[in-house]
Amino acid sequence: MSISLNDNQRPKYKEQVTSSSTNNSSRDNAFSSIPAASRNISDKEEITFSGKSENYCVSFIDMVNSTNITAQISHTEKIRRYYSIFINTMATLATNYGAKITKNAGDSLTYYFPKTADLTNKDAFKNVIECGLTMISAGTVLNTRMYEEQLPPINYRISADYGRVEIVRSAISQNDDLFGPTMNICSTINSKALPNQMVIGGDLYQIIKSFSQFHHDYHFKSAGEYHVGFKQMYPIYSVLTKHRTQTLSSHEQMNRLKPVQIHSSATSESNYRDQKKHTPNIMLVDDDPDILLTYKSILVDERCNIETFTDAQEALKHFSQANHSNYDLILLDIRMPGLNGLQLYYKLKAINMAIKIIFVSALDAADELLSMIPGVNVDYDVIRKPVNREDFVNKIMAVLSSSLN
Repeated sequence: MSISLNDNQRPKYKEQVTSSSTNNSSRDNAFSSIPAASRNISDKEEITFSGKSENYCVSFIDMVNSTNITAQISHTEKIRRYYSIFINTMATLATNYGAKITKNAGDSLTYYFPKTADLTNKDAFKNVIECGLTMISAGTVLNTRMYEEQLPPINYRISADYGRVEIVRSAISQNDDLFGPTMNICSTINSKALPNQMVIGGDLYQIIKSFSQFHHDYHFKSAGEYHVGFKQMYPIYSVLTKHRTQTLSSHEQMNRLKPVQIHSSATSESNYRDQKKHTPNIMLVDDDPDILLTYKSILVDERCNIETFTDAQEALKHFSQANHSNYDLILLDIRMPGLNGLQLYYKLKAINMAIKIIFVSALDAADELLSMIPGVNVDYDVIRKPVNREDFVNKIMAVLSSSLN
């Protein structure tokens, strides 16, 4: 069942910014007015208009000053790594939140969220905001990897907006691309964001404002206006989470990081038991309470203190409010409702980069997915379900042992 926004909820700003000759109605009909001959370009042409238009949330992430930075890097391979670490991490996060990538320009990504075609889908619009904020949180992990590979730190800006787009197909690609004023505005307002910040356009803000819960979770602040013509102005807003936590500075994080060296399972378990410096504190996060009970019973037998959470948001809230050094290890399921394991990983690392995290998953694609995360080694940082008790214990003791060496 589809519904329409009432007059108080409906986006109004692009009506104001497009002047009398390009008002909202004419803009929405702009593509339909394109002559048929132009809309059905021959196979020899580069771009083919599908004739289909839709309202979507679109987003743009762009590295700050990457051209000047890479000009100072002498080795081609290091330049490739500089870009690939950024692009692969952000593309993985975007798709994890249900987005589709439409364009990769090396130092930027353009993507959209198909489910936002339904204006009543609150979760789809929440994913737009959470995706951007998680990308910002991922900067801690990204720059740790840059530091380890002796590469310059990365800064970037994120922008998002909502509006009608035309779907086009490239002759050299099977991927759909998007075209239209909404794409242009989203790209343009990106420069209004401060480094490592997210901004949204006025039309998206109007929709977000219609979901009352969002104002309990996020803080929106005017970030300026986009000038269209001589008199028209389009408002822009920065986005922050209201549950923002104090994160370690990059210098503090680097000082606390210790390289993880995994020893053979038997040796690691023996070393850990011999050290006996303290009883390890472990957090378990899985939406299945029976699995949590099984893991807890195994680890309690190994003299570990255990905290369990079936809700990833509650686990994040608890971790943000606790003494971050209390936990020696966190075990995360990957597939969880709401905030999944991959998303939770970046948020936890933004709070304390030094925390050890192991993924526990039955997903066939887990290795491929996790291999895209800087700092995750699928051979050491993943336990596959169903777990074998001995292997489960040995892997955990190996990680705990390495953190004490």
